[in-house]
Amino acid sequence: MSKHYEYIGSKIKELSVDIFQRTDSPIGKDEFFNPIYEELVFPRHSAEDLFIHIGEFLISQTEEHKMNLVKFVEVFGLQLIKSRASLDQSIHFLYLTRCSIIDLLEQELLQERIPIKNYFEVMKIIEYLYQLISKTLLNIYSEEMSVIKIALDESKEDLKMTLREHADLERALNEATIFAISDQEDNILYANDKFCNLYQYTKEELIGKTHDIFSSNFHPPDFFNEIWETIQSGKVWKGEILNQAKDGTKYWLDTTIIPFVDSNGERYKHISIQYDITEKRNSEETLRNTEKLSMIGELAAGIAHEIRNPLTTIRGFVQLMNQNGIEPYYYTDTIIDEIDRINYIVSELMIFAKPHQVQYNECNINSILTSVIKFLEPEANLKNVEIEYELPTEDVIISGERNQLKQVFLNLLKNSIEAMPSGGKIYILLERSTQNIVITIKDEGIGMETEQIKKLGEPFFTTKQDGNGLGLMVSYKIIQNHKGSIHVNSNLNQGTTFTISFGSPQKDKIVKES
Repeated sequence: MSKHYEYIGSKIKELSVDIFQRTDSPIGKDEFFNPIYEELVFPRHSAEDLFIHIGEFLISQTEEHKMNLVKFVEVFGLQLIKSRASLDQSIHFLYLTRCSIIDLLEQELLQERIPIKNYFEVMKIIEYLYQLISKTLLNIYSEEMSVIKIALDESKEDLKMTLREHADLERALNEATIFAISDQEDNILYANDKFCNLYQYTKEELIGKTHDIFSSNFHPPDFFNEIWETIQSGKVWKGEILNQAKDGTKYWLDTTIIPFVDSNGERYKHISIQYDITEKRNSEETLRNTEKLSMIGELAAGIAHEIRNPLTTIRGFVQLMNQNGIEPYYYTDTIIDEIDRINYIVSELMIFAKPHQVQYNECNINSILTSVIKFLEPEANLKNVEIEYELPTEDVIISGERNQLKQVFLNLLKNSIEAMPSGGKIYILLERSTQNIVITIKDEGIGMETEQIKKLGEPFFTTKQDGNGLGLMVSYKIIQNHKGSIHVNSNLNQGTTFTISFGSPQKDKIVKES
């Protein structure tokens, strides 16, 4: 187990409830009699015991400690019920303990006593535990309310008590979660303000609609079939869903769907409880990409080192052969040029291992594109692909590194050729305005889905069966270094268009090639 987990677990076990024992009543009235905060002694010890159980689980993370925590919450919940504490007050009590733990973690992070990675890992465990605690407490209150309802059905006053408990539950859910109630056909019956604000619909727009209107088209149909089958069987479904708001904004949501069943076991409605975890997901994705790039850097350094050693030896001997000036060594200049080109490619690989300065000079985009097209035309002809291009008569010049730009155009054109296994056309257009230089490369290939487009340029992401995803990643990096941008538009079976844009440079600011 990580020493950071042991450290944080020990700190949580030391927490005291003194910091919130004198907190005002949740209702906010000084004259309100609150048994939790004013009369009883056991909540102080119970809260401190709760910190101990959470700390123990964080240290050991065993099933035994998890069950100990659940048993403790069950006993604690019964004590709260006997103390006449409402569900709203009990939830608030748990909320204060959770705030204490979060404050502790933030202080430890600010003091740099724990790394950011461990902070996120511990937060996931804490969120899991409090969802488990809340669910256990809700179950206890639900069971207690059911017993009360059955026992006091004949009493009007007792019925009012039950309705008040339901109101407390509804108020707690409305204040703490993104909450909606749906009927057996998934038509929305009720949505709270947080639900409406997130999805940017009014309550009037939502009532009677199904949850399909929030679909982001990210999840396959089988994903939702599984959810439906789970709640149809009367079981609770829990997981993460990527949904879409009215304006197209997408959110990752930690979702719990709880079905309601009648006396015959038939589901007649269900509720969904959601938490917005988009920021957490984005942070985790950033960490994953950083780790991938680090791994690529180590790989690139190793490959470059192994290739450069024999290249140095080969180049030296070829130079000696050339110095003799004896036939048939007239071709040694070509050999040296090719070895230098290989060495340059290795240098490009080192971009991921160690940043290095590149000398930018005057680059003629017309010339580079023409060279790349002529180079790939034989391969395109073999695959029944026709390359059509339109270039301006005047030279289009930018400041850059010729070989790097050539590598970008080669990557994109080769991808277009490979995207058309049955042949087709590639259209290349070079345009220049006073503000921008735009290169458009359009094919008639198999196209891509929206989620695939979003991942282009990520390490090891590829749509090709035998690809590695590094070609486009290098291309994106080169364009970024040239202060340009790449935009991709694609639809399945309708082709793909890559649009590369550069700022139109001032002529006197371009450094000319020597």
